[in-house]
Amino acid sequence: MNRSGFLKQLIASIAIGKLPVSITKDFRKIYLLQCFVAGFRHYEGMKLLDSMKEGDLLELVREPENQYDDCAIALHLQGRKIGFIPASVNEMLSYLLDADALSLFAVITHLEKNSQPWENVAIAVYFIQEVNKDLPAHASYLTRIEAPHYRTLNRDKKRTKEEKTLTIDNLFNDTNRVINLDAIPAEQTEAKAYFEKYYSRYPVTINKPGRFVHIKDDGIYSYLYEIADDIQLVKDTNGHDFLEFSLGVSG
Repeated sequence: MNRSGFLKQLIASIAIGKLPVSITKDFRKIYLLQCFVAGFRHYEGMKLLDSMKEGDLLELVREPENQYDDCAIALHLQGRKIGFIPASVNEMLSYLLDADALSLFAVITHLEKNSQPWENVAIAVYFIQEVNKDLPAHASYLTRIEAPHYRTLNRDKKRTKEEKTLTIDNLFNDTNRVINLDAIPAEQTEAKAYFEKYYSRYPVTINKPGRFVHIKDDGIYSYLYEIADDIQLVKDTNGHDFLEFSLGVSG
């Protein structure tokens, strides 16, 4: 077995940080993505949270037949699904996995049990590169772990007890959530592009003007905690209740 083949097989069963220095000194981790685990509360994540440790390795499992996203990449801990790579950043990684172009690994980098579930676990996806040349100075970010920005913790500090009582019970447990694509402010171009790309395939007819889409996964919160302006109860044409999130400038 050649050197690279030996390394690939070895790393598949043990974290590189635990390997002998004589082996690891010639290799480095190149981080392709750092993010929170999406859909964490919908699978086994909450059950496993107390036993998780920073540094735990995760398995990247492609789900090309996933009904919501053909680029879906599930994250498994010891054979149990804890969530997904966020849909907004999984496309290129799915291509790499499908092509078996790189041996990709995922690791838990941060645990924050006081945040909301979609920010409980931060991970990094990386590959191992033999150190045979220096990286450009501007590319040093590829070899370091960044601290996550916890939107839910920061926002919770600003919210009153009364506001939490009003929204927490149904906001976090009710998946009947909609937004009006036509009502997203012009200055929120990133938010509009995100929702157009990933949710326009799920239209809902609400009894008011606009193009409403159903947001039933927790991906919505990465934007809502920054720019949500108002939440109100609306009904579709069949009389079913939905939570409408109106997007505006946070403050």
